[in-house]
Amino acid sequence: MLKFLRRFLKDPEPTEQVRLQEKFVHFRRLLDNNNQALDTMADMEEKLSGDFVFDSSYISSQVNALGEQVSGMVNALNLLTNNRYQSDLVPICRRLQDEMLAELEAVPTIPDTPFILPLSALHRELAPAVGGKMANLGEIGNRVGLPVPQGFSITAAAYKRFLESSSLAADLYDKLSQANIEDLDSLRVISQELQAMVRRAPLPPDLEAAIVQAGQDLPTHWLAVRSSAVGEDTEFSFAGQFATLLNVDAASLPGHYKEIVASKFTSRAIFYWKYQQFSVNSLPMAVGVLAMVPARASGVMFSLDPQAPQDDTVMISAVWGLGQYAVDGTVSPDLFQVSRQAPHSITQRRVAEKPVALTCGPAGGVEEISLAPEQAQAPCLTDDQVRTLAEIALQLEDHFGHPQDIEWTVGEAGNLIILQSRPLRISAPAFAAEERPPVPEPMVAPILHHGIRAVGGVAAGRVHLFLHDEDVSRIPPGAVVVGRQPSARLVLVMDRIAAIITEVGSPTGHMSILAREFRIPTLVEVGGATKTLTPGQIVTVDADAALIYPGIMHELLARQVKPDEAWRSDPVFLKLRRILKSVSRLNLLDPESPEFKAVNCRTLHDITRFCHEKAMDAMFIPDMEKALASHHVSRLKTDLPLNLFILDLGGGLRETGAEQVTEADILSRPFKALLRGFHHPGVVWAGQVAPDLKGFISVFANTMYDTAKSERGLGGKSFAIVTESYLNFNSRIGYHFGIVDAFISEEKNDNYISFQFKGGAANIDRRERRARLVKRILDDLGFKAQTKGDLVQGRLVKLSLLETEQTLELAGLLIAFCRQLDLALTSDAVMERILNAFKTGDYGLKCLRPQEAAAG
Repeated sequence: MLKFLRRFLKDPEPTEQVRLQEKFVHFRRLLDNNNQALDTMADMEEKLSGDFVFDSSYISSQVNALGEQVSGMVNALNLLTNNRYQSDLVPICRRLQDEMLAELEAVPTIPDTPFILPLSALHRELAPAVGGKMANLGEIGNRVGLPVPQGFSITAAAYKRFLESSSLAADLYDKLSQANIEDLDSLRVISQELQAMVRRAPLPPDLEAAIVQAGQDLPTHWLAVRSSAVGEDTEFSFAGQFATLLNVDAASLPGHYKEIVASKFTSRAIFYWKYQQFSVNSLPMAVGVLAMVPARASGVMFSLDPQAPQDDTVMISAVWGLGQYAVDGTVSPDLFQVSRQAPHSITQRRVAEKPVALTCGPAGGVEEISLAPEQAQAPCLTDDQVRTLAEIALQLEDHFGHPQDIEWTVGEAGNLIILQSRPLRISAPAFAAEERPPVPEPMVAPILHHGIRAVGGVAAGRVHLFLHDEDVSRIPPGAVVVGRQPSARLVLVMDRIAAIITEVGSPTGHMSILAREFRIPTLVEVGGATKTLTPGQIVTVDADAALIYPGIMHELLARQVKPDEAWRSDPVFLKLRRILKSVSRLNLLDPESPEFKAVNCRTLHDITRFCHEKAMDAMFIPDMEKALASHHVSRLKTDLPLNLFILDLGGGLRETGAEQVTEADILSRPFKALLRGFHHPGVVWAGQVAPDLKGFISVFANTMYDTAKSERGLGGKSFAIVTESYLNFNSRIGYHFGIVDAFISEEKNDNYISFQFKGGAANIDRRERRARLVKRILDDLGFKAQTKGDLVQGRLVKLSLLETEQTLELAGLLIAFCRQLDLALTSDAVMERILNAFKTGDYGLKCLRPQEAAAG
């Protein structure tokens, strides 16, 4: 293609053909960058699913690649449009890239606070200083008014002081640079060395003095010391990742503090914080110090059953002694299900045999003791305690505005104390869940068994056919949305739909990226879905297996167990998630909206959408006479009533620039497809259809007494600009003007068809009626179409190569079909008959000539 361009560039004055060739090169470069950008965005979104391992180097390379790809699109669009969007898009693109790079290098800002903050002064707004765990505990004691232990926080500022003292931060960084994440044994050794470095490092004297004094001020010498990293116990959980020390001596508190900090450098953390981008200031490790509560019984409760939220119950587990055995499976806990509705009746109880308990050792630490049979078999809680706990759970849920996962204990005096409350992860496992046998495959045969997974998962719901963007508000909650092609407009309801199925589409398309963000099971390329699935039908979508079953497949839904999502708390994951806020959210949903402007692009996804749409618009060439005024134009020898001239920009004809060519000389795939539609045997090229007197007079007036004018096939020139994969076709047949702009390739994201049809010799009422008719036909073919007076416009995107060719053939057939209708469209009733004729293959409109139809 570039050789072809250089050949023309030898001319002293660039010809119109050279300008068109350059335009096409820019267009192709924009499409290439668009596909790369969508692939990059899709890959980054996919990493948030938890099915892949990635590190900071991955994020850095993707951010740089995406910046280059989107900048390439902006540059290509400006070259296509004579810098129409230079002043708007370029600064926005540069600002978004700067935001991504700033986030890439960012570490959490550590508030300037004292090294020690008492629990009595804490609340949730202090989470950046003391971590979510201690901030929430302070919130519970100081604002909710529930009993909590006495204690204090060793703040993130203290952590910063510790790392910056002597050379600890630099030493940690140097050691991390030796980590090879592909060698797990080596990684384990480095993790041990890093933790040993933290334990050996001396605390700054001022920090150590503050820790010692705070420990002495507590009313007990026995303490619980636990992590409260900034970011922990927020919407992402670090459950079990960092250390907790129970019943330790306050006199050794500085050493216990270092032990908690050392637990930050586990093998798993190092694996994710790859040395190129690692910062030891990431995830500041605040530490909570609490007075140890010798526990009679302890446990965990969920304010809502995560496995069956529809049951409206509080779940409570309980063991004798300390609560560790309630969560680690050492013993089977007692289980209580309590109604969330007053008076909180206990709807189910299971009292397990609990032969041992974990208790505070008299010399410190914890020890396991054996229980007498009568205690082992007795419930840990009275019914009143169970109901009180349920009330507390609901009180905390109401205060924090989200279902809660709560740790509690019963002191030796029978008093209830709250130890922790964090957002409940819906994927949390049921208490003491027993292993279930493998679930057999459904016995029911699937309705559809093909498609491509765009977003994995299983969901069930009622089918809702979504065929027009303007109907998005009609989609009911819980629907399985079934459409012909993807629609980014679905983002408006993605928070309430169950699954998405489209007949065409790509896992890297706009809609798929959005669906991935919302974790909606999504299948694309499910051919025939809109015809096979009926509105209101209940189906189960297994996106992982690309299967759609009739009814609700409980065995599949039961298998849809979400994995433990502790990995979501990782700082590398959080960094990617923050960066994607500048990347993947799509705000420009409707190209026809007045808000679809360059200045309204707020993410890189917006820019790609805007550039792609405007690039297709830019390929329309309104002044074809000027574009084709050259000796390089070839005239087509054809039996069709077309006075057709062709400009080949490369690969569209066997011989470029020949004075005359035949249809056998055409190599352009989209042009060949369009001509196949023109040659359809059902098309009648000669004669008007079923004239009435009014229509005849209208045509008579419009043709200025030249009744043959509208029938002269060569009454106006038709033009085609072609390459092997591109077509811009302007037809002028009598008074009918049709434009088809199309691109076909193996890359589905590139493929599109733009269609326009206007004019005719009849009066405006009949021309507008024809425009409505054409719109309905285009709608049926999957186009997004609209009318303006007697002009109808439609666009179809992202079909496969074969589907695009087939649709182009129908577009050619439609142009030939419509030019017959000047006199026929006398009423809306006739329009309905003609619409049905097209649907049933009566392209010669015998339905309007009853005698001929009867004879046939």
